[in-house]
Amino acid sequence: MTGTDERQVLVTTSQEQGWGHRTSEGRADVFNKDTVQIRVIWQGDSKISGATLFHDEMYENYTRDLSTVKAWLKR
Repeated sequence: MTGTDERQVLVTTSQEQGWGHRTSEGRADVFNKDTVQIRVIWQGDSKISGATLFHDEMYENYTRDLSTVKAWLKR
Protein backbone atom coordinates (compact mmCIF):
# COMPACT_ATOMS: atom_id res chain seq x y z
CA MET A 1 0.00 0.00 0.00
CA THR A 2 1.43 3.41 -0.90
CA GLY A 3 1.60 6.42 1.37
CA THR A 4 -1.18 8.09 -0.59
CA ASP A 5 -3.38 5.07 0.02
CA GLU A 6 -2.56 5.19 3.75
CA ARG A 7 -3.63 8.82 3.90
CA GLN A 8 -6.94 8.10 2.19
CA VAL A 9 -7.52 5.05 4.41
CA LEU A 10 -6.97 7.22 7.48
CA VAL A 11 -9.50 9.80 6.23
CA THR A 12 -12.07 7.10 5.39
CA THR A 13 -11.59 5.37 8.74
CA SER A 14 -12.00 8.66 10.60
CA GLN A 15 -15.24 9.45 8.80
CA GLU A 16 -16.60 5.98 9.59
CA GLN A 17 -15.87 6.66 13.28
CA GLY A 18 -17.70 10.01 13.20
CA TRP A 19 -14.70 12.34 13.05
CA GLY A 20 -14.81 15.62 11.16
CA HIS A 21 -11.94 16.14 8.72
CA ARG A 22 -10.24 18.99 6.93
CA THR A 23 -6.98 19.43 5.10
CA SER A 24 -4.69 22.17 6.36
CA GLU A 25 -1.82 23.60 4.33
CA GLY A 26 -1.96 20.67 1.89
CA ARG A 27 0.24 18.34 3.88
CA ALA A 28 -1.71 18.15 7.12
CA ASP A 29 -4.98 16.49 8.03
CA VAL A 30 -6.97 17.70 11.01
CA PHE A 31 -9.56 15.44 12.62
CA ASN A 32 -12.12 16.72 15.18
CA LYS A 33 -14.58 14.90 17.39
CA ASP A 34 -16.23 16.54 20.39
CA THR A 35 -13.35 18.14 22.34
CA VAL A 36 -10.61 16.02 20.76
CA GLN A 37 -8.44 17.14 17.85
CA ILE A 38 -5.79 15.13 16.01
CA ARG A 39 -3.41 16.80 13.57
CA VAL A 40 -1.36 14.60 11.24
CA ILE A 41 1.54 16.05 9.24
CA TRP A 42 2.50 14.04 6.17
CA GLN A 43 6.02 13.77 4.78
CA GLY A 44 5.43 13.90 1.06
CA ASP A 45 2.77 11.33 0.27
CA SER A 46 4.61 8.34 1.69
CA LYS A 47 4.53 8.56 5.51
CA ILE A 48 3.68 10.77 8.44
CA SER A 49 6.18 13.20 9.91
CA GLY A 50 4.25 13.25 13.14
CA ALA A 51 0.87 13.64 14.76
CA THR A 52 -0.43 15.47 17.81
CA LEU A 53 -3.41 14.74 20.02
CA PHE A 54 -5.25 17.57 21.78
CA HIS A 55 -8.07 17.32 24.31
CA ASP A 56 -9.97 20.49 25.25
CA GLU A 57 -7.37 22.44 23.23
CA MET A 58 -4.59 21.17 25.50
CA TYR A 59 -1.67 19.19 24.09
CA GLU A 60 -1.71 15.57 25.25
CA ASN A 61 0.49 13.40 23.06
CA TYR A 62 2.80 13.27 20.04
CA THR A 63 3.71 10.31 17.86
CA ARG A 64 5.43 9.39 14.63
CA ASP A 65 3.69 6.01 14.52
CA LEU A 66 0.75 5.70 12.12
CA SER A 67 -0.74 2.77 14.06
CA THR A 68 -0.94 5.01 17.15
CA VAL A 69 -2.87 7.60 15.14
CA LYS A 70 -5.25 4.88 13.95
CA ALA A 71 -5.82 3.88 17.60
CA TRP A 72 -6.56 7.50 18.54
CA LEU A 73 -9.21 7.62 15.79
CA LYS A 74 -10.94 4.56 17.22
CA ARG A 75 -11.82 6.51 20.39
